[in-house]
Amino acid sequence: MVRSLVALGWLRDLVIVLLLLAGNFIRHTSPWVGYTVIAGAVVIFVERFLWNWYLCGLKQQETSTR
Repeated sequence: MVRSLVALGWLRDLVIVLLLLAGNFIRHTSPWVGYTVIAGAVVIFVERFLWNWYLCGLKQQETSTR
């Protein structure tokens, strides 16, 4: 289970990078669509960062209560 979650995490990171690259490419021909794709990738990255930060805080809190 842990291996599959790690693999899915790497896959999500790859998708974020691909979205940023695609948004940058699309931005030259259709600025609104390109910026929307880039904004979506940024939102996904921020959500991932905050979620990992929250989970690390929970892990620290769990180890400090033992």
